[in-house]
Amino acid sequence: MVEWTYLVIESVYFILGILSMRNTLRDWKENKNRILIAISAYIAAVLLRSIVDIITYVSDLNLDGVLFGYITIGILIGNILFIIQLEFMFFLKKLNKLYTLPIIISFYIIFGRALVNSSMPFILYAMIVSYGSAYILIRDGKRRHNGLAVGMGLFFLIWGLGQTIGPTTPIIFISFRTVAMVTLFAGTKGFYERYIWPDSKKEEKIMNTWITKLVMKE
Repeated sequence: MVEWTYLVIESVYFILGILSMRNTLRDWKENKNRILIAISAYIAAVLLRSIVDIITYVSDLNLDGVLFGYITIGILIGNILFIIQLEFMFFLKKLNKLYTLPIIISFYIIFGRALVNSSMPFILYAMIVSYGSAYILIRDGKRRHNGLAVGMGLFFLIWGLGQTIGPTTPIIFISFRTVAMVTLFAGTKGFYERYIWPDSKKEEKIMNTWITKLVMKE
């Protein structure tokens, strides 16, 4: 039986993700900033989980089944996303020596989950990664009037809240994810520069320079 409420919310989330990815790719074509490709790839990876959920909602086929032990596809995709997210943050902060850390952490979390049916390590990991990334991006984005950075930071923050509050309640989690995607979409559309910082520099100029400014030593 089709779960219409979940399907509608998940569909909105997916469409906003596609539009956000289109915006970042459009900006990449204009300024050739490789970081925009990385952001687009991250959004695409996020949407893979959404595709799994949509298929589950419209059919009796459960693609989020157990792979081995207590490892599900959702847990595996989540850890891959956290690896990408942390690698992105370490790149911005020039923490080259920490590039292998996300892989090691995710390995131990997956290994532990294969042996023990407990979501707590994964939830704690999600909180640390999401809230830490959100703080850095929102802080730097506000300081430099960069809407994309703020949008990404809000996405990580709200997504992390959903993961923390409603990991066992699908309607809460997907609702938080959808709100998170709205904030990211607003960042890719220049909403924050246009309406929150109306006197800031033009969006195109900011988009060309924000990564450079983020990685500068403070």
